[in-house]
Amino acid sequence: MPKRLTITIPHDLGAAEVRRRIDLHMDWALRRLEAEKIQVEAEDWFGNRRAFAGRGYGQKASVAIQVADDALQIEALVPWMAGMFAPVIEAVGRHYAGRLLSNEGAS
Repeated sequence: MPKRLTITIPHDLGAAEVRRRIDLHMDWALRRLEAEKIQVEAEDWFGNRRAFAGRGYGQKASVAIQVADDALQIEALVPWMAGMFAPVIEAVGRHYAGRLLSNEGAS
């Protein structure tokens, strides 16, 4: 049974700026995942929501991000086996999302 992970990261940037930063660093993120043999398909923005589907190591996962004026919410549905590593996955997600929202960006 898949495991749902949710990460909420508060910010004071406004939704438009967060979307701009996500778009700015999307190529970097996709190249990094590709280097790890993870294929990702990204959907276009639908309002302030964007969905992704990924496949790697014989497993599938889906991720949706929701941008609000004061928070970025990331929701992932991962295979049950990956769910055993939920704390690590959440920590990595917080790290990279935090970098994205900071002045240093994802580079």
